[in-house]
Amino acid sequence: MSLQSSTSGSDGGSDVAEDVASTINTAVQRQVAAARRSGRRFTPTERAALAEELLARELADIRRGAADAPPLDAAGENEVRLLVRQAQSQLGSLGPFLLADRFSDVEVNGAVNLVLTERGSGHRIEGRSPFGSDAQAFEWVAEHAASVGRRFDESNPSVRFRLPNGVRVHAVSRVTRLTHIDCRLFRPGLDTLDGLADAGMFGSDITALLAGTAALRQPFGLIISGGTGAGKTTLLRAWVNATPDDPILDRMVTVEDEQELFLAPERFRNLVEFEARERNVDGRGEYSMARYLAENLRRQTPHRVLLGELRPDGGVLPLLLALGQGIAQGVATTIHAPSAADVVARLRTYAAFDPGRVPEAAVLETIASTVDLIVHVANLDGRRVVTSVHEVGEYREGRVTSAELWRWDARIERAVRTDLDFSDQLAAKLRSAGVGPAVLTRRRTRAAW
Repeated sequence: MSLQSSTSGSDGGSDVAEDVASTINTAVQRQVAAARRSGRRFTPTERAALAEELLARELADIRRGAADAPPLDAAGENEVRLLVRQAQSQLGSLGPFLLADRFSDVEVNGAVNLVLTERGSGHRIEGRSPFGSDAQAFEWVAEHAASVGRRFDESNPSVRFRLPNGVRVHAVSRVTRLTHIDCRLFRPGLDTLDGLADAGMFGSDITALLAGTAALRQPFGLIISGGTGAGKTTLLRAWVNATPDDPILDRMVTVEDEQELFLAPERFRNLVEFEARERNVDGRGEYSMARYLAENLRRQTPHRVLLGELRPDGGVLPLLLALGQGIAQGVATTIHAPSAADVVARLRTYAAFDPGRVPEAAVLETIASTVDLIVHVANLDGRRVVTSVHEVGEYREGRVTSAELWRWDARIERAVRTDLDFSDQLAAKLRSAGVGPAVLTRRRTRAAW
């Protein structure tokens, strides 16, 4: 199925072909699902053979007039074959839409429709759902989730997982009227700071700042904040890739709920990648980020910890306490927040959710002593951009101070230096990493924090 034909009207012959293909694909899914429930998994070869068998049988019945469908000409039969084989490919009938160079998001609403978000412009396109029924959509999710050890059924009506091509999938059903599938696509090539600068995310000054912090051999803490789809993980990946050594022998530890960073093991030669594990089909085997941070992190002598998005249940307190004890040289992480100024308050709130309650003052002191910079990203009219950079200061009088070093300027559509200077301590760190005065100093006045 071509993208063009799927997002525009179809003639009657095409409708018949799609109906026939949907009937065959549903029959395949029923047999595959029944096997899965009984503990057996079809191999890709077995599934393809089953689809070919049912395809040949259905087309033969149509030619003899023994099926409900009207006759098909040669072109119609070829379209049926294409649709069935496409549905049985590695990514199934949704595969042709997962075009990371063209789309940033693909959202499917059962058999009703799909909505594609164009990369860059943010323009949305509505098309026909690739699934002939809601049951097909449900089974597509269940099958792909099961292939990575996740469960999607009546007892577990929502699931998150990653496809083999790196596409991030979230799905929910049974507690909603339809099966909803949300796919987040990541464009290749945006894994370096220079690549993001070329794409317009920030200017050369912020490029130099981030490259300098990535090169630091001293303790350093970075938090990247922003909304959904703003590019937090993309920036985090590019930042760690700016580490100058090659190969990198320092122990790097990534801790994620769902793996998204995908650092190159041929370059990061001492890499530990943790991905949280949900309960298996027997309700056992769960291993959370919080448990890993509390029980394993300190034993792996990390040089730098890269943490997936901080959440109330994501081990914020164990991480802060680990860093406060000097277990790692530094941490870089992401958090969902409306602005850089909201990050400290959000960390304080998340830490309060932890059952091992720690006094708020201790939490704030740890934040002030371990976090150096907060970089805020936003999606403005389809452009992912850095809008603010804050330096985190001291803990005093019940609050953590901060200074906004870069602020968004709507006239030139990029973040520009404010007239606040870096603290002497951070400036010294950055100078040691080769960051020059053009970045470190801005204006003649030095504003008080």
